[in-house]
Amino acid sequence: MAKNERVLYEIIYEQALDRFQQRDYQGTMDLLADVGQWPLVWLRPFLLRAYALRGLGCYVQEMMALQDLLQVSERIEVRSASDTAMIAEAWSLLGEALVNLGDCRLAVEAFLQSASLEVDIPKRREEYSNAIFAANYCSDFPTEKWLELYDGYRTLLSDIEIFELPGHGKNIYHHDRLRIGYLSADIRCHPVAYFLRPLLECHDSSRFQVFLYRANAEEDSVTRQLQGWADATRLIAGLADEEVALQIARDEIDVLVDLSGHTKGNRLPVLAYRPAPVLLSGLGYFNSTGMPLDGFLSDVYCSPSAVHPAFSEKLLRLPQTHFCYVFFEDFPAVTEQMAWERNGYITFGCFNNFSKVTDEMLLVWKNVLKRCAGSHLVMKHKLFDSEEGRHWTNDRLCHLGLPVERIELRGFSADYLQEYGDIDIALDTFPYTGGLTTVEALLMGVPVVSLYGKRHGTRFGLSFLSNLGLTELATDNKDDYAGLAAGLAQDKKLLRCLHRELRGMVQESPLMDGIGYCRNVENLYGELAMMHGCL
Repeated sequence: MAKNERVLYEIIYEQALDRFQQRDYQGTMDLLADVGQWPLVWLRPFLLRAYALRGLGCYVQEMMALQDLLQVSERIEVRSASDTAMIAEAWSLLGEALVNLGDCRLAVEAFLQSASLEVDIPKRREEYSNAIFAANYCSDFPTEKWLELYDGYRTLLSDIEIFELPGHGKNIYHHDRLRIGYLSADIRCHPVAYFLRPLLECHDSSRFQVFLYRANAEEDSVTRQLQGWADATRLIAGLADEEVALQIARDEIDVLVDLSGHTKGNRLPVLAYRPAPVLLSGLGYFNSTGMPLDGFLSDVYCSPSAVHPAFSEKLLRLPQTHFCYVFFEDFPAVTEQMAWERNGYITFGCFNNFSKVTDEMLLVWKNVLKRCAGSHLVMKHKLFDSEEGRHWTNDRLCHLGLPVERIELRGFSADYLQEYGDIDIALDTFPYTGGLTTVEALLMGVPVVSLYGKRHGTRFGLSFLSNLGLTELATDNKDDYAGLAAGLAQDKKLLRCLHRELRGMVQESPLMDGIGYCRNVENLYGELAMMHGCL
């Protein structure tokens, strides 16, 4: 290729990059429309095209663009460090696209491919975390596979030297009050904030000092409220893991609680330094970190036992709930009339992240719809904002034999809570169950039917419902799940009663008893601190 011809393509790329940086994603695509016909092997424009499609919410086309990039990369005879970095990035983006499209087993493999190519250790750890997180969406992911993933992640932490804290003994830091640190990238308007709030707002300041280690750089009104209830906040965004660990050690934290697990933006490597005598995880994640921590926050419903073969941590079983939901804004009123009274048929609904909706769960819902003649199903997710997302999903539903004419796909909307007025019964997902979404449905007067397994994260629905005295709406059997949903749909008197009473039941339950919940958690902190010589 002539030099001046390559310069022309470089100019086009720079123009496309400028459009992308202005968030003109369609303009970016217009400039890169024929990138596949460019007479040069150059990965950067393929990667930019994938990012633009991601910005447009076109996950199917994004997946295809990334597959094109990976095919082009095979024609590179000698890869530069830059080429390898872009290929690793492409695998990571492909993993995210596959998660959005519900192909989570392939997503796990894509993230692991990215990790294998990353030369930067922190990035490699991040991709491994992505793989572990994606595995939670998979049905029947075997224990031995979990353990393999955890072994791989711990190997990436093996170069970290554990801090030497003061020797364990009576009150090693000589604090009058225990110092509790919360480490999170979600100290903002995020589901974690709703569950963190009671631990800050209701904490017993005569016994505890609370420190926030905020890994999110951006802040909003929720950030400011949460920080106002803490004794101190450390902004750690952009700091290296060792720097964060040193800050925690300097603050003489007694109990450090990770709220992220393997979710996006997590700082799990900080815990590998053991910067505090007691290290815990929970609330923001629903599965083991795979690290040798001192405990994982759970409850008697989510964890039948304190040990589980796929958990590296001891499961700390709170007596009622390990979640307490305190919202920051007023909820819309529960509708007077139920959806079935307006429509003449029962409407089931699921507003959970669609990545949680496995083929196995769709087949269970197919059984539900079969048992309830004329019933409809509404699903809601950002994937359905685009025509291609709806088409992709309808193809998947048709392949599984679901009656697509009775299924409505709704895109994202800020006023989604009001849309619960269109739903009679919410259907929970499995094995990755609803969390905040389940509580919101119940507060909007919509009963939830839930399927649970043996692992902590599969039993959230059971825990929520048990704390309301509605254990009978949860089951560990798929056929029984369909039967519960169908039976509830037929019992119009019970449906009306639940619709009318559910909000009050939630508000008066342990799920919204901030003070009672906080005391249970603080008592646990005290017991652990005593065991580890902090008191």
